Amino acid sequence: MYIFLASEIMFFGSLFATYFYLASSHTHWPPGGFTPVEPIPVPAVNTVVLLSSGVTMHISHLAIQAGNRRRFISWLVVTIVLGTGFEIGQVYEFLRAEVFRTFTANEFATAFFTMTGFHGLHVLGGLIFLVIVLARALGGQFSAQHHVGVAAGAIYWHFVDIVWVFLYGILYWVIVASTGNPVAHVFGF
Repeated sequence: MYIFLASEIMFFGSLFATYFYLASSHTHWPPGGFTPVEPIPVPAVNTVVLLSSGVTMHISHLAIQAGNRRRFISWLVVTIVLGTGFEIGQVYEFLRAEVFRTFTANEFATAFFTMTGFHGLHVLGGLIFLVIVLARALGGQFSAQHHVGVAAGAIYWHFVDIVWVFLYGILYWVIVASTGNPVAHVFGF
């Protein structure tokens, strides 16, 4: 899992490097003709939902380590529900932002939707992994002594949380602050 995550860090690192290159090579960022997506309310709620799912995944992992299968499965289900809620929120945001019309509007739009889209795919992959862990858990395959699959799922899930924190901060808040948007002033930017 750690080797896989190293490759994922390089993948997202290259997306962030491309984004910063594009931002630094333009006089105005984002370029004209594109209104950044507001960080409130949908992305903020999505952020709370995803970070909450990280907490529930951690509790689930601790529960199996302690040998409490019922608590482990319950919190794993909550994690899956929250992760699904995040995905629904992302789809809603993309549809609201008219992704199919604005994807190629300019470099910012392309970078924004590429980065958030790939993150969404990674969350989907994590959800599939967690559903497999849940199916195995319901079959009695994990215990306090044997829970490597759960640990791998937890590590991956925390990774997608961390990536989202950077995406949300850079693609939503930094852009809003740089455009002089009134929402930014409410929060002191």
